[in-house]
Amino acid sequence: MRKRVALGVSIPVVVVFIGILIALLLPSNLLTLTEALDRLGLLGSRERIPGLIGTPPGDDAPPDLLVRNGLLWDAAGGLRPNPGLYLVAGRISGAAPSGHPRIIDATGMTILPGLIDMHVHSFGGTFGDEMMIGSGITTARDLGTQLAGALRHRQESASGVRIGPRLFVTGPYLVSGAATGDQEIGVSSPETAAALVRRFADAGVDGIKVHSGIDEATLRAVVAEAHKRGLWVAAHLDRVDAVQASGIGVDTIEHASGIDLEEGHAADARREAAIGAMVAGHVALTPTLVVAEHAFTIAELGRPDNPALRFVPRFMRRFWIASQLANARAEELTPLETEKRRGRLGRLERFVLRFHQAGGRVLAGTDTPAFLVAPGIDMHREIELLVEAGLTPAEALASATSEAAAAMGRAGELGGLAPGCRADLLIVEGNPFSGAPRADITRDIRLVVKDGRILLRRPSSAEVGAN
Repeated sequence: MRKRVALGVSIPVVVVFIGILIALLLPSNLLTLTEALDRLGLLGSRERIPGLIGTPPGDDAPPDLLVRNGLLWDAAGGLRPNPGLYLVAGRISGAAPSGHPRIIDATGMTILPGLIDMHVHSFGGTFGDEMMIGSGITTARDLGTQLAGALRHRQESASGVRIGPRLFVTGPYLVSGAATGDQEIGVSSPETAAALVRRFADAGVDGIKVHSGIDEATLRAVVAEAHKRGLWVAAHLDRVDAVQASGIGVDTIEHASGIDLEEGHAADARREAAIGAMVAGHVALTPTLVVAEHAFTIAELGRPDNPALRFVPRFMRRFWIASQLANARAEELTPLETEKRRGRLGRLERFVLRFHQAGGRVLAGTDTPAFLVAPGIDMHREIELLVEAGLTPAEALASATSEAAAAMGRAGELGGLAPGCRADLLIVEGNPFSGAPRADITRDIRLVVKDGRILLRRPSSAEVGAN
């Protein structure tokens, strides 16, 4: 009898173990399998985001809210006293609702628009979405995730079934030749690329992402077809440089790809040419500074006691650390290699500042989960790095709000606090713009609202002191 019981218990354990192994060893199916294991609660234990609501809000109408006191900031209006901010039916309203709104007292705090991360990839599972909401990211642009999964995430977040940011998605990105996983899809010619754009547009994507090996002819076909269907194009360049891509009409360039970041006068001249072409072509830049920093700090970040990883389920955390240490070639991080990668970040930061000063649009994006960039949490580091590059705190924050919204054709809807905007906001402790310029302007979050629904609330320091 005992043997039968032991056998009965061991079979499901073995099945679960095999399922986890499949998820960890077959990254081409990682999204689908991670989703399934997460729904079954089989990804292991994790810490919960402090202050996050316990269950998704659902599709009920959001309550009317009135945020009193404190300061307001958005790029359009700057820092100003809050005369009273009404959130009605999921939008910011210029007039009080007919009923009695719920009152939020922001005394001693600053009200900001919800942040927009312009470059993410879905982990699968709910934890990454929750980490973004917990960090004040209410909108994200997913630039490479399995198509059905990306569309499902977008729908579930929009309908309140999932606690997560509003998503703009591309589905898998286009690469030349055969795909190696479900976050990319291979194309063999300009004609097949244009056909894929049409297929993705019919499926309902918001934009198209191109990646490795895409040549000039194929890029032209993609941009022409995408723009015909009202889709933007995000480009990770290698065979085409930034000058050519700008002339073709891409909308954003990711990671400063296609831009010569080497040392020397010739490279300097090529960077200036890229700036001129991008500004003239109204091409925005998503530099993802934080992933460039992680390229030389990843060995330390991979330690099990890294506090940014405690919200990731245990089994996924182990896989993520191992895979990204390998992806970043952490074993090659000699002192010489570390300095080489550090120098590249410095040149990238100088390029970002020069591009910004020339009138270019800089966008905040993280490339999470590449190189152990933590969803949500490292968006704050990206903003800090933009400040370290030379942008003012307000300019860096605009890159994560109004500039990001404009780059997706959503100005006046996202990234601001004017009447008519989506009721997405975060409230942070104190006045982050007071005194000496500060980089950590978004870390001390007290409240996160998306579409008029409170998704996270933490007591202010005054409330803690009163208790």
